[in-house]
Parts: sequence; structure tokens; C-alpha cells
Amino acid sequence: MNLEQPQRLVRTLRELEFLLGVNRQELRSLALARSELYKQRDEPKKQHPYPGKRRLAEMAQPVKHRKIENPAKRLKDIQRKILRRILNLFELPDYLFGAVSGRTLTQNSKAHLKHQNATVVSLDISSYYPSVSNDKVYKVWCEVLGCRPSVANLLTKLTTNGRHLPQGAPTSPALANIFLASIYAPVCLASKRQGLTVSVWVDDLFFAGEEARQMIEVVRSVLAKNGLKVSRKKVKIFGSQSEKKIAGTRLGKEEVRATHQKMSELRAAIHRLELGIVPPDEREKYVKNLCGRIAHINSVCPRDGKKIALQAARAGVALRPPTASRPSAIPGTRRSC
Repeated sequence: MNLEQPQRLVRTLRELEFLLGVNRQELRSLALARSELYKQRDEPKKQHPYPGKRRLAEMAQPVKHRKIENPAKRLKDIQRKILRRILNLFELPDYLFGAVSGRTLTQNSKAHLKHQNATVVSLDISSYYPSVSNDKVYKVWCEVLGCRPSVANLLTKLTTNGRHLPQGAPTSPALANIFLASIYAPVCLASKRQGLTVSVWVDDLFFAGEEARQMIEVVRSVLAKNGLKVSRKKVKIFGSQSEKKIAGTRLGKEEVRATHQKMSELRAAIHRLELGIVPPDEREKYVKNLCGRIAHINSVCPRDGKKIALQAARAGVALRPPTASRPSAIPGTRRSC
């Protein structure tokens, strides 16, 4: 996709008013007051609900947090309109999967299946949203989306906070995708020359093929030129004989599968229920979480989801919280996790 020519989704303030159904005076007022319209909190990163030995060791380390900036209702409503009526109309490249309507985690991994016996490299953009500054967002609105400067300036103020993309605003994932697409051409060109498959899931970058290792320095260079950097701790290289993990899945011989670690953790969780060592007051929450994880596995690979469900059935473990505290089901329907 050629990003050199703007797609011109909205150019003038009049067009913006019409698209959003909001007059420019209100938009400007919200833009001016935006610093007061975000509620900030530090959210701990996910911790495993049924830790094994390895997870217990990880949990002994200091808990890491991410900064969430949640916009006030009126501002969030307008950001949702900006997302639905402007940003979602932008044609994104095929290699972008995360936060793109109609594209899934499984599709992201499936793109690499033909390289199951080659090398896979996984990279992570460090502090992604905080690193996408308001200047970069302005360039997206102005140079990529073809807005006039006055419109680009207003939209930048409505979609940034503290001079960066806020993690918590509905528009941030789409703007980050468009920004990355606008700078990613050198990476795609280098990958094509090497015969590699490329995909992106939000801030995770994947390359598969015999020469995938060569992309590490190329990506570092391209990102550095644009104010981003690769997390050194999260560089992962999976050789031809190793299990290849892509965005929480693994590449099987013919299909995308759940990782061995996730399957092992689910089996251990079911075994804990079978032994009755989950405290009674935690059981309902534990089972609900377990059902959600099994549903996720089933969405990635129904065969793996079925295996776990059968193990639970053989162990006599009911993978449902007690029905007494829940509304009765509609007649003729069945519940399942």
C-alpha cells in the first residue's frame, strides 16, 4: 500500500462537524480542556490466576504496571466517533493484524505457517503508545490522512494527552497502526528481498524465514529514526527445531495451536480443582477465569480446546460457577464455557 499519497478522509472543519455530529466550538472546548479530562491510574500487568512453580518464581519479582489514561465520557464518545467514522475507513496494509476489525490473532499466526521449519523472530516496541508523540500524530492526520493543518491540529488535541497517545483512548490503537504503517516501508522492502513473512500484532513484530535474524538491526534502525525503540529484553529468536511462539500461539505442522505452556497450565489448573485444593471462596472466580482461558484456546485451535474440555469431563470437574447466583437460562438455550 502506498502511504505517500494522503487518503483524504476528512479535510475541512465543516466536514469534521458533519462526520462527528458535533459543532466546532464544543470540539475546541474539549481540546483545550483535555488535560483535565483524563483519569490516570497504574494498572498491574496480568498475573497468572493458577501459578505453577515457574509462575510463582515470576510473581516473586516486583509487579510491573502500565499507565492507563481513561478519557471522560464525552471525550471518549467523540473519540469513538473519530474511530468509527474516520480512522476505520483507512486502508491498512495486510501485515497489520492487531486492533484491526476483521483480523484475528489466529490469522496473524497463520500467515507464518509456511515457515514452520524455518526461523521466527519476535520483537517488541518498547513503551509504544507513550513513544508516539503528538508531533507524530499530527503528521498522521496531516500527511497521511490529508487533513488541513487546522483540522489536523484539532484532531491531534482530541486524540492525545500529555504530548503522546494515551493508553485508554479508543483512537490510540488505530493511530498507532497508521503511524507504524507510514514508517514501515523500509522494513517491508528488506523483508521482501529476503523472502520473509512479516506481521504486526499491536506492538509485537514478527518475521519468519531463513534470514529472519537479519531483520533485527533493520527494525532497530527504522524505529530509532522515528523515535521508537525495540525492547532488548523481549527479542526472541526461534530456530528451525524449536517451538515457534507468535503472539501467545504456536505454529503447528498444519495449523495454529495453543502453546505447550498454556496447555500445561490449563491441565494443572483442572488438576487443582480435581484435588479440591482451590479454596471454596475462590472457586467461582477461579472457574470463571479458567472457562475464559479455555474459550480463548478454543478460538485459537478447537482441537486443543476440546482436549482440555475432555480432560475436565474425565476428571469430573464442572467448568461452570454455581448456577444459583446466576440468572436462569432462557428456555431452549444451553450454557457452555
